[in-house]
Amino acid sequence: MRPFFMRNNFGDTKYERKSNGSFIVDGIEVAHTLQCCHCGKHFVSFKGSGMIRGFCMKCMKTTCGSIKCDNCLPFERRLDLYEKGLINGF
Repeated sequence: MRPFFMRNNFGDTKYERKSNGSFIVDGIEVAHTLQCCHCGKHFVSFKGSGMIRGFCMKCMKTTCGSIKCDNCLPFERRLDLYEKGLINGF
């Protein structure tokens, strides 16, 4: 049995045709990531995990499934509002 730190926790990851990033471990790409269009968070999709992810019909992009990402406020717009001092963070 391999030690905990040597196990591959990305064995059940889903292949993403249009990924936004990737995890590389020891020079080997082990997982693709998607990026939430509302908060900018990167996440890995696992096959059959049952994790609830969303899809914004206005942006036509994937969301992370967080409650704060239910309302359509694109990440770039959120940054603009933050820089102007109209919102208090993410």
